[in-house]
Amino acid sequence: MGFLSQPKSLSSIAHVSNSTIAIIIVTCNKINSICLLLEDICKLKLSQTKIDIYVVDNNSSDGTQAYLEKFYFANVRVLQTGKNLGGSGGFSYGLQVVSQLKYDYIWLLDDDVRLDPLALSALITTLQKHPEVGVVGSQICKLKAPNTIQELGSFVNDAKAHLTINWQNQSNISYQDILQGKPYISVDVCAAASLLLRRQLVQQIGVFENYFLHFDDVEWCLRAQKAGWIVAVNPYSIIWHDSSDFKCRPWINYYDERNLCYCWQKHRPHLLLKRVIVNVPRLVYYAATGRYFLAELTIAGFQDFINGIQGKMPRNLNYTELSLAEIIQVPAKVLVQSFIYQDDGQSQLLKQMESEQKLIPWCLPDKFGIHFCFWLAAWFKKPVDIALVTYQHPEFFALHLAKQVYYFTGNGYVPISMNPLVLMQAVVKTAKQMWQIYWQIHKLKLSQMPKPKSTPLDTLVSIIICTSDRPIFLEKALQALALINYQKFEVIVVDASSTTETKEIVSKVASKHSFKINFLRVEPKNISYSRNMGIKLATGSIVAFFDDDAIPPSEWLEQLLNIYSQHGEKCAAVGGTVRDLTRPGYPLQFHRGITNVFSETIAIRRDDAANYNQANGFWFNGLMGTNSSFRKDLLEKINGYDEFFDYYLDETDVCLRLIQAGYEVHYADVAVDHYPQPSHNRIDQTHLTCWYSLAKNTTYFAVKHGLRKVVLPVLIIRLTSLLIYRCLLRIIRLKFTHNLPNTVLFNYIKQAFHGMCVGWQSGFQNHKLMFEKAELSK
Repeated sequence: MGFLSQPKSLSSIAHVSNSTIAIIIVTCNKINSICLLLEDICKLKLSQTKIDIYVVDNNSSDGTQAYLEKFYFANVRVLQTGKNLGGSGGFSYGLQVVSQLKYDYIWLLDDDVRLDPLALSALITTLQKHPEVGVVGSQICKLKAPNTIQELGSFVNDAKAHLTINWQNQSNISYQDILQGKPYISVDVCAAASLLLRRQLVQQIGVFENYFLHFDDVEWCLRAQKAGWIVAVNPYSIIWHDSSDFKCRPWINYYDERNLCYCWQKHRPHLLLKRVIVNVPRLVYYAATGRYFLAELTIAGFQDFINGIQGKMPRNLNYTELSLAEIIQVPAKVLVQSFIYQDDGQSQLLKQMESEQKLIPWCLPDKFGIHFCFWLAAWFKKPVDIALVTYQHPEFFALHLAKQVYYFTGNGYVPISMNPLVLMQAVVKTAKQMWQIYWQIHKLKLSQMPKPKSTPLDTLVSIIICTSDRPIFLEKALQALALINYQKFEVIVVDASSTTETKEIVSKVASKHSFKINFLRVEPKNISYSRNMGIKLATGSIVAFFDDDAIPPSEWLEQLLNIYSQHGEKCAAVGGTVRDLTRPGYPLQFHRGITNVFSETIAIRRDDAANYNQANGFWFNGLMGTNSSFRKDLLEKINGYDEFFDYYLDETDVCLRLIQAGYEVHYADVAVDHYPQPSHNRIDQTHLTCWYSLAKNTTYFAVKHGLRKVVLPVLIIRLTSLLIYRCLLRIIRLKFTHNLPNTVLFNYIKQAFHGMCVGWQSGFQNHKLMFEKAELSK
């Protein structure tokens, strides 16, 4: 298709310096549109700009993901949501991923747009030259009328409690007339059909609200304005959009009114009741013209707003859509409104039925006098058997002439009754429902209105498995992930093995399963270092850990995420129970454990035991790394794992630092089965070979955290007692349990003593640095 784009002066597009841009496209069953858009992206005229493309696939059934990964694997990364999250959820899903990566800007695109070659350059120029602009949109023209503007941003219209679209339906307008000497147009709202934004803006104000579709971009732009940013439009950036004029569906009305109410509740409370009032005449008009099904959808949107329901519409459609074959079963006179079909499919079907003599087309004569005669005669006998009209802009004269009337919705035909009594009942019912809605909202203070009941946006989870020379058990652990119910995860294997066998096992498993596995080889064998490297590689907002010799249950991720949902933004970490499957009776290794600042641990507690999430507390909630998860952004905020903890107390230190930073650690009722295996750190659970690390990390932890709570003599007494119990007595016990030679025992004691010395030195050095930082900050 040839687009008649307006000629541009290249001088108006500034030179674009080095930029990195993530393009997010949300799609669902539109593989043809996506491929056309990707071709346009390849034709963009860019200078010194690196782009990465992320296609968020809302669980398409047309093979979108497989096709893109096969033919566009070098340029496109597909983010599979696993279910239809709508435009709002899809964009939020993508934003959660890319906002954590090192991009300068993020470009949001609808999957049904076409791009001018300079569409992106113009947007980049605006953000680079004008630091006050946080987000900039394009001139959106109509795909089927390329020289006609669909919109150039929008403004809040207080009179109608809605939006006024800028330059809507204007044709052949010059850039000079639009800009009037300004570098950009400042607006209230830009459509997410083409929206370039600064990455830090997402980190500042968050992602889209869970509206499913429509008005998510409106609310987000108003949020950006409230944060002090300018929302702009640059008309030099042109896209062509498959305009809503040609693809509207009745159920859109539900989302429009419900989501607009949420938007006004948050940003323009004074417009909320006004929005109800301005809808009354429109909905009564719908009911009076046989379109009560359309009015009812809007009323349902208001009701779900009052009840705090967001996300996808939770109810079934209140109307039935029939096909032409179901409507026309015998030869009938059919009146068809001339412009109701935007594609050839229905028109061709009508012609086919006409050729098969299943219908007789009926056209109304042009003269007004004959119109009036037909209208009078129709009170006694209808001249037409069936009238097919558009539900948006029906020809009302035709409604009176037909025995049966059907509104075309774009997907099918909705039968309606034009009986005056039925219409009157619909009008009364509509007016009554809107009156009730008005008083329900009027009586409620906005602060007392129910908060949304929808579940939070589905989260990408990065499962990190740190391994070292245990390929057989790692293979079992990876295979177990295929049974996980929650499918929105990626796997990162961080390998500190001394051979290449682990990598071969990972490749073997990856070839058999649909989930993606990223592999990273690291040195040295330091669990904290491996975890930090895995966190850097993760693209999920939650990172979850379990060991290479453990098996998580199918409900593992679901249970962890439910706890994050229950406790909100304060929840930094969630973990669960760990069972030892190598011992009789499968005893618990960990269940809701707590630890104090000396690292003394109570690993098994009652389910109803109190949580310890006090920033200045002595005891605190801790997790076992075999079944643990963390918010990635908060791990990064506290600088991740302390790599001094090469083995033991690594996750305990992280939990304490998160709590001290003002966040919370919680527990989920989900157990991971652990099969403890030999490693470079242990021969078995009792006969450890890591006595150096055990003593070193115990000492370092106690000095690092305990010295802030107690005086030095108390710390020395408590730590000495702990080291005797944790190291010396256990080493001596090996003489009787494993009949070890004295030389081995002395060697173990020597390792522990050396570790204790290193721990003291490093702990005091850390304490000194922290004290100096505190003094400088005063």
